[in-house]
Amino acid sequence: MRKGVPLVLSLAIIAAGLIPAIAAATGGVDCEDVAPEPLAFHAPQFIDTTRAGGEPVTITTPDGAILVSAHAGTTHAYKDPTAGPGGGDFAVGYANQTLNWRSTDGGQTWKFVGLAGQENGPHSLSSTGFSDPDFAIDQGGRIYNVEIDLANVAVFSSPDFGKSWPTANPEASFGDRPWLTGQEPNEVFLYVNLPKQLWRSTDGGVTFSLVTTSLPATGKMISDPLNPQHGLIAPVGVQGIAMSGDDGKTWKQYPDAGLGRSTQFFGVPAVDNAGNVYVAAAGGYTGTDDTVANGEVTFNYFDRATEEWGEPIEIPTPPGDALWPWVIAGDDGRVSVVWYQTLQGDQNRFYIYAAQTLNGHGSTVTCDDGSTREVAPQFEVANASGRPVHMGKICLDGTTCNANTSFEGGDRRLGDFFTVNFDLFGNLYIASGDTTLRGPTGGPKPVSNPIFIRQLSGSPMLEAPIAPIEPRDLCEVEVPTTGICLP
Repeated sequence: MRKGVPLVLSLAIIAAGLIPAIAAATGGVDCEDVAPEPLAFHAPQFIDTTRAGGEPVTITTPDGAILVSAHAGTTHAYKDPTAGPGGGDFAVGYANQTLNWRSTDGGQTWKFVGLAGQENGPHSLSSTGFSDPDFAIDQGGRIYNVEIDLANVAVFSSPDFGKSWPTANPEASFGDRPWLTGQEPNEVFLYVNLPKQLWRSTDGGVTFSLVTTSLPATGKMISDPLNPQHGLIAPVGVQGIAMSGDDGKTWKQYPDAGLGRSTQFFGVPAVDNAGNVYVAAAGGYTGTDDTVANGEVTFNYFDRATEEWGEPIEIPTPPGDALWPWVIAGDDGRVSVVWYQTLQGDQNRFYIYAAQTLNGHGSTVTCDDGSTREVAPQFEVANASGRPVHMGKICLDGTTCNANTSFEGGDRRLGDFFTVNFDLFGNLYIASGDTTLRGPTGGPKPVSNPIFIRQLSGSPMLEAPIAPIEPRDLCEVEVPTTGICLP
């Protein structure tokens, strides 16, 4: 792969937190510092110790609440018989629906959201699907989620920032791995990866119309902040993106971001509030037989003015392996990447690592001699979990993991990804499955449990906090009995 502008770092600095030495790189001349502050996180906190938590997705609501939704564990169940006594985490309260929680204190405490806001049971009457949740929010404040049984893709929505989910379409489509993207008020796009489909709803997710089955997208689309009425940005594999300016009807592709090794099921682009696009890859871990520590995490940005990729950057990581990155962007140039990381010599302990930059598309800095310098993205890296969130092997074969004759070799309790986001203050938070809790007889649990990791210190993703607003503040006209708001 092409090499980007080198960062002046040492292994000791990596271990303690990254401090770019711009002065050393410019011959002793002091230049403007664009490095993030040292990054640290609170210890992982369990959202729920008795419910499944694989593949968690998150969203921050306009009133400041944080929502987490996770896979119910049906196809993530660990087949080892010693995990059987912990089956209550899967079976108790099972409703063939994804699991949803809400926090109003920054993730310190959590409430499970069932029907009409109850703390148990289904979240809505007509929606069914145990897996593949994904959040989206439209410009009117309606929040959407999705779930599947493969035979159906159900979309459900909330008019009150996730306190309840009264509106549901039990069969918006069919297929595997759907993703949602909110646009104008009551408008949401539903992308289904297999078979490939793009659907659009303009009535709050009640009905959907097919846009196309011919599009290059391969994962979650993002609303384009430079064209918030009609613009969409999507991953094309791991190495590229595609953009549409006409509600997904036509697309232009931009391949070859020059990223390095990749162990991930989805491309994970992010777009900052200024419209800059970023991608990342994490690789090295090749599966249950991997014994070689050759991991790397790479990053690049897309220049929309020139329609070209920048030079890829290798984010400093400790010796070990990496997999399953997720990327989030905030204000101009502020980007964070998370991934699972093993350490050399201990390939069966998986930690969560995080990296942050404040100049994700590079920057021009001014030096004390009046000169200027071009500075590549500068990263601060931290062991966000501080402890392993999984010990053992991770199966990378999707649902076919369940057919593996080795219990540990088929371990899919974490699902296929985890996510990072930030709150209204710009503070990062991470949601992941965690398999370290033991069952009632001391054996492993049959499913992972959801954890939440809050940023303790470091730079925020926003230059200034966002003022919270209540749901009705966004609603000018409410359609009777539906909770749907019209602009």
